[in-house]
Amino acid sequence: MRETPAPTIAELTIPTSVGVPESAAFEAMVAVMNGVQVSLWNNDDFVYSAEAELASLRAQEFHEKIVFIAVVDGVIVGRVIADFPLEQDAVTATLLVDVVPALRGRGIGSALLAKGEDIVADGGRTIIAAYTEHPVATLHDGPVVRAEVGPSGLPADAPDVRFAQHHGYRLGQVERFSCLDLPMPDERKNALLADAVAHSRDYRTVSWWRAAPDELVDEFAALKERMTVDIPQSGIALDDEQWTAARVREHENELDARGEPLLTTVAQHIPSGHLVAYTEITVPDDGDKAEQYDTLVAVAHRGHRLGALVKLENLRRLAAHAPHIRRILTWNADENAPMLAVNDAFGFELRGLTGTWQKTLA
Repeated sequence: MRETPAPTIAELTIPTSVGVPESAAFEAMVAVMNGVQVSLWNNDDFVYSAEAELASLRAQEFHEKIVFIAVVDGVIVGRVIADFPLEQDAVTATLLVDVVPALRGRGIGSALLAKGEDIVADGGRTIIAAYTEHPVATLHDGPVVRAEVGPSGLPADAPDVRFAQHHGYRLGQVERFSCLDLPMPDERKNALLADAVAHSRDYRTVSWWRAAPDELVDEFAALKERMTVDIPQSGIALDDEQWTAARVREHENELDARGEPLLTTVAQHIPSGHLVAYTEITVPDDGDKAEQYDTLVAVAHRGHRLGALVKLENLRRLAAHAPHIRRILTWNADENAPMLAVNDAFGFELRGLTGTWQKTLA
């Protein structure tokens, strides 16, 4: 068996468009990463077009994204993306490392990770986040690695877990990846709605497609800013995010450019007029799955079934707007018992676990 040559690690130029000679390497990288996702999940739920991936990588106003690829014998076999939040006091950066399955265990992932860590250090950041993904079929009853909080653990013998630990990363949080088949049974939906309405008499829902109304965008931005403050984050460090109307518009435009515009429902407190909860779904033009993005209820307004209320209204709007969607994918912190209870009541089923790992640079 021929020994695999050492990879060449090179920065990938992000093109201005696809379908031109300058985008060939970028499009090849996207195709390789799509293959990695199909191999992991045994489906195409996380296969994205080059146009969609380019839209995300070119959205750099609030996050700087740098890509390096690993090349062996002229073929792209892996990549690392370094993602830097651009808040003034930010101390974190995220590294996304992937290698084609056939060449794992040969030092390529380590070389990409080392390059990413060098970039993070050069950028003055001190905390690195990275992720591992574990489909439900790979979970078992053997030894597990646990975060500081939450009932779930990741398989201790999983190659990705061993890789993270070998390189000095600590498991900070586990997220549950779940799926809801649509439409929901009427009996379940009606019972949830009756309960939510009975507990939320002082609230009403407001929904929009693609873009927040101008008269609500500033307050919606303030609510989104609570996502890094009010969500469970016991074992991980997060930079506070500053959200403005301009950032909301940039986020909306990025998802529009990806071909996955947002469907959003908020809860408005009637006596005060303030927005106090929201939920978002990205809705692709084709395919049968959509992805649940943020869901948040402001701390002062919890206990009124607002999470269920906004989700039910968003699903009602989704059925009318995009009847081709038959599944919703969502991710929730393993320790977020209230939101997980809502998901269980809706009928979400576990599809896998995601580990958030962190490392502090010396």
